[in-house]
Amino acid sequence: MGEEDSESDDEDSPYHGEVANKVANKKSNLLPPTPEPAPWIIFPCGKGRKSHTFTNILDPQKKGYVRSFLEIRRKRCLLSMHGWLLMIDDLKKDQFGKEQYFLWNPDTREVINLPSRDSQDANDCCFCILSCAPTNSDCIILFVGEDFFLFCTPGDEKWTRQSYKLEKTDDALDDYIYRGIGCTHGTIYALTFQRRATAIIERNCGTLSVRLLDFEKPQTYPGTTYYRSYMVESGEELYYVVIHHLGSNIKAIRHVEVFKLDFAKKVWVKVESLGGCNFILSDYGCMSFSATKSGTEGNIIYFTLDEDNSLCAFGMEDESLSVYLPCPNLKTPFFSPFWLMLSDSNRLVQVFKGKANTNTLEESQREKINNTLGVAEENVEKSNSPNWIDIPLDILLSITMKLPLPVDYINSRLVCKTWALYLPSTIRWTVNPICSTTQCPWLMFSNRGSSTCSFVDLKSNATHSFDLPELLGAQICFSSDGWLLMSKGYRSMFFFNPFTKVTIELPDLPRKFAFSGLSFSSLPTSAECVVFGIIPMTYNFADVCYLRLGEKAWTWIQCDHEIRITLSYTNPVVYDGAFYCLSQERHIGVFDIKDGKSDWTILCAPQPYKSMNENYLVGCDGELFSVYIGPKGKWVDVDKSDYLKSKWMAVNSLKDKMLFVSRSTCVSLKATTEGMQNKIYFPITFRDKNHYVYYSLDSRSWHSSFGDYHSENNYETKAQLQSTWIQPSLSWKIDSF
Repeated sequence: MGEEDSESDDEDSPYHGEVANKVANKKSNLLPPTPEPAPWIIFPCGKGRKSHTFTNILDPQKKGYVRSFLEIRRKRCLLSMHGWLLMIDDLKKDQFGKEQYFLWNPDTREVINLPSRDSQDANDCCFCILSCAPTNSDCIILFVGEDFFLFCTPGDEKWTRQSYKLEKTDDALDDYIYRGIGCTHGTIYALTFQRRATAIIERNCGTLSVRLLDFEKPQTYPGTTYYRSYMVESGEELYYVVIHHLGSNIKAIRHVEVFKLDFAKKVWVKVESLGGCNFILSDYGCMSFSATKSGTEGNIIYFTLDEDNSLCAFGMEDESLSVYLPCPNLKTPFFSPFWLMLSDSNRLVQVFKGKANTNTLEESQREKINNTLGVAEENVEKSNSPNWIDIPLDILLSITMKLPLPVDYINSRLVCKTWALYLPSTIRWTVNPICSTTQCPWLMFSNRGSSTCSFVDLKSNATHSFDLPELLGAQICFSSDGWLLMSKGYRSMFFFNPFTKVTIELPDLPRKFAFSGLSFSSLPTSAECVVFGIIPMTYNFADVCYLRLGEKAWTWIQCDHEIRITLSYTNPVVYDGAFYCLSQERHIGVFDIKDGKSDWTILCAPQPYKSMNENYLVGCDGELFSVYIGPKGKWVDVDKSDYLKSKWMAVNSLKDKMLFVSRSTCVSLKATTEGMQNKIYFPITFRDKNHYVYYSLDSRSWHSSFGDYHSENNYETKAQLQSTWIQPSLSWKIDSF
């Protein structure tokens, strides 16, 4: 788990001065060993970027290898593509005061000097591209600004500056090239900033031209005010990836979308799979690698956050976000990391592949397979005694139909393949108005690209999946009393009960979906139900949209703030007909509807910011609790609102209460099971998907509901982004044959 730091002048040391000449030909010592073809994440570290820490994302031991290559010491990386790094020496200028650039190959340590240039040109550029490896005669090093190109080829004595202007339609704003990528065959594709139009940058007779393609632009996720976009080439296919954030907080991820360019249909098509590949996103160059060849799970998108040494992994299959600490012993100061991808045929990969001490992943996989085979052999042992799973079908059905809970029936189908075959898989759920059959809420999560939804019972540690085609492409916004408030597309919203399969349509929104919080006041079967949504516009006002069930249109009004506040991205709490909204500064905004009139009031709470990343508002027995999560879960604070004194009071214990929080729904309940009190449950797992974790106010740390997981932060965890807590009141019966 530690960091391998080589500071001496032996074979494995960094290269300085005369030592560089002595060991320059010892190729096996240039880069750290790697077990399989996989990307390195590289952190410039130390004062003045004098060294670089290499970490392979496949290494389960998280070893960091410190290297101090003479060629890139105190240099800054601008781009990593095709196995080469584009570097700038911004601390040392030439005799004319211009910055020096060069290409560097980390494998061979080959340096290709490029023409120097004015620093102002660099400040005006949006991005840079290396069209192909510089060993190719068609290679172009290209910098793109809002109205100009700056490019050269290896061997040129100066940069060529050329203006460009994009075609403009009557209703379009001035547009410019914003993101691009150099594909393997040398063609440069790009997207424009305003229209997201697809463009091709072509070179002919020493000049560049821009050609806009008549392609339909990607229809991205609605309701996002801040996002980052990237282009990735994979298997000669072109992808467009969008990371959506919560508000303007770059460290809070809301959703990730992927589109693939369909040249035949001239459209960007949304995809739910990366085709057995993984993507790496970075402002210093994007890349893909084979999950099969690298021995990793597929359909994962890796990216880092600015000025942070953590690594994020978005799983496309279940819309989950994992957070890792790839280099726990990183030297300080450290700077934004960049990536290096070694090709499958790279010589160093083959050199180190056979070494036993570098193939930990393969050994662990072999051990896992052996353990699995051992269990299988034990299970197939035959016995002459009667087997309890061979119970007659009529008796089995009679027993299971009398089980008190639907989850018990579901678990009975998981006993063995025989029972799963005999027992009907379809369950009819009906609302039980007398009592609830669940003592704590279930966690529901789904993937919008699939109709399959999963329900997790934390008490039994069991996950049950159901096909709900009504939710295909829809987003969970809020949950209460067994009902879901859903959105679909830019304007459509509806209620859905996943247990009764009842859908209640709502009128289309008058504007595009952009809410920071949504809620409803009562059961949607009640005529008193009001749906409420709020949209943060500026520090001084917010837009409110509400609908009384039965009305044909939403009411949209502007609410001015008495003081400057920043609304949080957490759902409002309903109390006595009013909607309570939390701000990042811990103010509470109250929206009340009485006698056809609306009122918006700000309750002051003069405390400073606690966390912009994660904050929640929870109602508990007529009181309001705020929950703030520190960066990477390093602290969790709970406060209770004192309305009379207009302040928050720190809560050290929830006593017999337990909280269930998520971005869509927060629930407070009295613990009926010993050991669940004074805990906060999250839609977060540790490693495997049934290893759910909670935060204990007793120990002030994270634990798992099952197992011995214990941590002071939430690294190595996976959060379900598209999830909610739902507590149904229901009864059930199975369908007859």
